[in-house]
Amino acid sequence: LGASRLTVHRAFRELAAAGVLTRLHGVGTFVAPPKPASAIVTLHNIADEIRERGDRASARVHRLARIRANRELAAQFDIAPNSDLFHSVIVYSANGIPVQLENRYVLPVFAPDYLAQDFLLQSTTDYLQSIARATTATLVIEALMADAETCRLLEMSRKEPCLVVTRQTRVQDLITTYTRFYHPGSRHRISSELDFRNLQV
Repeated sequence: LGASRLTVHRAFRELAAAGVLTRLHGVGTFVAPPKPASAIVTLHNIADEIRERGDRASARVHRLARIRANRELAAQFDIAPNSDLFHSVIVYSANGIPVQLENRYVLPVFAPDYLAQDFLLQSTTDYLQSIARATTATLVIEALMADAETCRLLEMSRKEPCLVVTRQTRVQDLITTYTRFYHPGSRHRISSELDFRNLQV
């Protein structure tokens, strides 16, 4: 095509770095599959998103327990340290590949039967929304390096960053949940569509 070999190699490197191409040493260069995308403005069920893409969804519950809130968690819920909280850690997979670790804390007074649920049959989000729909939520999105246990559960390299969404949810004035969602950076992206036509300035 008249392009120099150096230019083609540079283009391949840049496209691979951007996630458009996947390069396998000794095998070749291939178009990378698109990363699954989640909307940031909805309380979504990751299992439903996986199925909507035509993939097979599965979940594994790694922790479901009552804990005592440390100072950091107590501050997130505006409760006294050592107060009871429910804690769950669930990994969701698409076609057997982990795509999200959900590390969730729940206020017991809001969902007293939380620990008795089978979250392989119903997602935590669906269950909590069935009690009362969230009225407000605060979200923070960061790129972070995960700890060793998170990397193990997500089956990812310690060198790969995670896309982490931290969400505090309220029902009226009650802080009901505090959750951190970890996504391997190479397997997930977050997108949203905003409509500013009715924005009042």
